[in-house]
Amino acid sequence: MLEGNYFRILNVYCNERYGIFNIALLPECEIYNGHFPGNPVSPGVCNILTIKELAESMTERELFVKSIRRCRFTSVITPALCPELNIEIHLSDTAGGYDITAKVYDKERTYMELKGELTV
Repeated sequence: MLEGNYFRILNVYCNERYGIFNIALLPECEIYNGHFPGNPVSPGVCNILTIKELAESMTERELFVKSIRRCRFTSVITPALCPELNIEIHLSDTAGGYDITAKVYDKERTYMELKGELTV
């Protein structure tokens, strides 16, 4: 679980299928020791798992990434340059779970956009 280790939730606006989470990246996280020492960069896989964990909090269910149809990293995420981020999540019901559209951004830019499918 990345919450409490990699990120901390600061604020939440959420209903059943739409949420905006304001999070803080935690620069002391051990992940940054290897990615990269002296110049910490948030790994893309951690950003994807953060989105999945936040979707789980919306649905109150354990979810699995079934597919990623599109994942665009448009700017590098670092805890030094962007210590707080917003993550916007839209969920749509499917037969086995949810279609997901998500965006990671702050006041300056969009860092990542994701479209995929989560299963229960």
